[in-house]
Amino acid sequence: MLLRLLAVLGLAVVGASAGPTRSSKLVFLNEENWTDIMKGEWMIEFHAPWCPACKDLQKAWNAFADWSDDLGIKVGEVDVTVNPGLSGRFLVTALPTIYHVKDGVFRQYSGARDKNDFISFVEDKKYRVIDPVPDYKHPNSKQMAVVAVFFKLSMAVRDLHNHLVEDKGIPSWASYGLFAGVTLALGCVLGFFIVIIIDQVFPTGPRKAQQAKKSEKKDSKKDSGTESPTKKNGNNNNTKETKKTK
Repeated sequence: MLLRLLAVLGLAVVGASAGPTRSSKLVFLNEENWTDIMKGEWMIEFHAPWCPACKDLQKAWNAFADWSDDLGIKVGEVDVTVNPGLSGRFLVTALPTIYHVKDGVFRQYSGARDKNDFISFVEDKKYRVIDPVPDYKHPNSKQMAVVAVFFKLSMAVRDLHNHLVEDKGIPSWASYGLFAGVTLALGCVLGFFIVIIIDQVFPTGPRKAQQAKKSEKKDSKKDSGTESPTKKNGNNNNTKETKKTK
């Protein structure tokens, strides 16, 4: 009897340490399939494996996902450590972050984080009182696509820094110095090209004076090549008068 009780307790401990059971209804979103949320109604959670608050939410979120068919919605999640571009598109600055999406209209959820609260939020259409994300912050807009690229670059730089420090044994200060030098060099090169482009489009100094002289010469040539109508009429009248006198 005692052995059986110990076995049951052991299984309970193992089950608790393994974490909440993942719902089969939960949709994993990534860089390739995230546009699926533009159609229909969704609830999306952004999380990270290292985030304690995200771990606390997992049980309620998976239980909520089990209700997705009954509610007529889809429930998804995004791991920001694997999909930094999506973190940029949605401007995720805190974890966990939850969004409600209906037919391409995005609203950030800020209510209580319990299964029943999520269900009530969808059933009672409480999202109607929340202002939608403005157009300039819309995840599918061009400007947010640019932000997504910068988030990806920042994640790539961080991964490279960790690789240099942890795998190659380079000191942190040396890695930071390397990135600072590369950043300054790229800034100088880009600045040089920008100055050249501006100088070509909006010339200043002697080049501007030369262009002004050229335009004046063109204008004077046009003026000399065309006579005014009054002059032509005057010449015609003079010729008629000379014919009459004859």
